Amino acid sequence: MVGFAKYVSAALLCVQSFVSCVDPQAVYDGGIKGNKGPIKLRIGNGGAGQSGLIKVLADEFIKYEVKKGAKPFRVAWYLSDTTVSINYLQAGTVDVGFTYSEVAEKIAIKQGVAVSRHYAWRDHFLLVGPKANPANISSSLDILTIFSNIYKAAQNNKVTDPVQTRFLSRYDKSATNIKESQMWIGIGQVPWATAYSTWYHSYIAFPVQALKAAILLDEYTITDRGTYLSIDPSLAKQTVIYKAATDSSSDPLLNPAFLLIGKKATNLGTVNSFKKWVVDKKLGQKAIIAFKKSGKQLYSGAP
Repeated sequence: MVGFAKYVSAALLCVQSFVSCVDPQAVYDGGIKGNKGPIKLRIGNGGAGQSGLIKVLADEFIKYEVKKGAKPFRVAWYLSDTTVSINYLQAGTVDVGFTYSEVAEKIAIKQGVAVSRHYAWRDHFLLVGPKANPANISSSLDILTIFSNIYKAAQNNKVTDPVQTRFLSRYDKSATNIKESQMWIGIGQVPWATAYSTWYHSYIAFPVQALKAAILLDEYTITDRGTYLSIDPSLAKQTVIYKAATDSSSDPLLNPAFLLIGKKATNLGTVNSFKKWVVDKKLGQKAIIAFKKSGKQLYSGAP
């Protein structure tokens, strides 16, 4: 664990100039007509932003605060995975991040980048892959056995195979990449190391784009439920979920999201109000649980 913590700590290092002048992916106004108020909250996140949850949380929080008497304001979302979100906190680019790595979050607090972390919701990692299933895996197997079977099948790929066994990695220090790396290390393999494994596809992209690529290329990959339910249903039908996380805290595929508050956060009153709103069972938690795509709930609330 010490070695892995050092790996995550190294991943948090960044050049400040690369992250200090970033434009937000979107700015939300709570649906309030004519709202040109100041941006009083800046949020860093990847998958939940792409799924639409960040927009829902931002809009509902703005409406809640205005109803209480606050002047209309806006919330900005910055597209970023866990590592980049923490880098943005360090640079003061964002005030808070919704992140997915306990180790990285605790290191950020220890290093003075963040001041606190708060359980926000539970997302769920999925192991998906081609319908042809060249690695012959099934949901009855535990996740490490599944990775072992993928490795063995990939090592024995033949040019004559109708569909070869390949694995797509986001390879970007995201929580998904870290989780996938833990699985490979768990079976004693590091396919990204020298000599590089030709079946290991390094594809640096955000969640939706990476999943689309894996599906179109007939590759196995780790994604999350929120991302899977956010892509076009016709595309989702072209892949198979071979293993899915449960809500159990001991499930290795559970993907908990924590609200991480940066030390350089501005508008601390708004930041603290947002923290309290997110964790409140009748407010933020209610909005998270109610969020659906195609009639399906994407996230579980915090335990």
